Amino acid sequence: MLKIIICMLTCALILNWGETILFILFIMFVFLLKKPIMIDYSYMNFELDSFTWALTLLSFWVVALSMMSSVNNKNNSKKSMLYLFTMVFMLISLTLTFTVSNLAMFYLLFETSLIPILIIIMGWGYQPERLQAGIYLLFYTIFGSLPLLIIILHYLKVSGAGYMFCTTSCLTGVMSSFCLFFAFLVKFPMYGVHLWLLKAHVEAPVAGSMILAGVLLKLGGFGMIRVLPLLNNNLYLMKELIISISVWGAVLVSFNCLRYMDMKLLIASSSVVHMAICVAALFIMTEWSVKGCLLMMLAHGVCSSGLFFLANVVYERTNSRSMLVNKGMLNLAPMMSMWWFLLVAANMAAPPTMNLASELTLLISLVGWSHVLVPMFVLLTFFSVIYSIYLFSLSQHGTFNKSKASLVHNTSLEFLVMVLHWSPLNLFILNVMFILC
Repeated sequence: MLKIIICMLTCALILNWGETILFILFIMFVFLLKKPIMIDYSYMNFELDSFTWALTLLSFWVVALSMMSSVNNKNNSKKSMLYLFTMVFMLISLTLTFTVSNLAMFYLLFETSLIPILIIIMGWGYQPERLQAGIYLLFYTIFGSLPLLIIILHYLKVSGAGYMFCTTSCLTGVMSSFCLFFAFLVKFPMYGVHLWLLKAHVEAPVAGSMILAGVLLKLGGFGMIRVLPLLNNNLYLMKELIISISVWGAVLVSFNCLRYMDMKLLIASSSVVHMAICVAALFIMTEWSVKGCLLMMLAHGVCSSGLFFLANVVYERTNSRSMLVNKGMLNLAPMMSMWWFLLVAANMAAPPTMNLASELTLLISLVGWSHVLVPMFVLLTFFSVIYSIYLFSLSQHGTFNKSKASLVHNTSLEFLVMVLHWSPLNLFILNVMFILC
């Protein structure tokens, strides 16, 4: 692990963008060739299992695609090397966060991963409001993380060890349990503490939005998978409360998506909807709910990253994220409209995408836990399809502005990035039982 980190830092310091991206993809394919059962081992404070393996692959994939999408920052910015170093540092912090097995080290790396995305938003954001978005991101995360630090120190004192993979319940108090997973609910984010995500997505550059939606939100889910076994299983009241808020909040946010005209704001809100279902499934802590949550995190990470990239492609040509300004893009760029259709279809879990397998797994596990959730899921599924169709139809159909007729055509690099986003969503379904079994 240390050899990989040193090599990535060397690439960022002495090589250019191309060599760094190729090295990241090479390391990812080395991980991909190994099944989780072949790399299930522990060394010092690092441990690899199926969750770590899958989310590490997702980190390498999304960061490499975000670097390929940031060609304007590479060509136009005088600080392109600083941008490259920040991206590599973010990848290293994410990889270490997913692979570390010590609870105190996990907290340290969990907070360290906040620094690169904050630098990217405040340094390369588009509007002056990026400062407010950075403050929202910082304060929401710190507000949730300080109680987590106190509980971790208490846990280290009680248990005498900081091993994360403990299966015994060491924390029995309601307040201590809430403080333990509240930081991860903020990071996911859960409905009610999700406002920082909307502001951060709107003001972040394309790489910031892709990594934030693709990987950083999954830190919350990964943390909950690790810490929920430490809680007392008798806290049913808290579980029912969290699940109720998450499912009802997902319905409200999906309904609220129908009033947005900003493409990035709508895509960011759809991320809140998908992650809310993961929150509800994780608190059940059955085998299928946890594995379905992992599938959802992988599918959503790739799909939302591609949607943010498409929104940025439009923004670079029209300098607007409004769907009213950008309507009629089907007449100007029919090939790009095809990618819009494919990714929007994946976002609403159309077959044969991995999103469908993950949503079916989550819904079956949640309905098996309580049949009361069935009406909520009917509304949630209906509104999710409606806002996905709303996003595609309003941005691609209609009468286009004649002033947009001279826009620059799409490049081969943009089509390559879209192929690399679409392929995992539709090809991984052929081997999806590898995760579920």
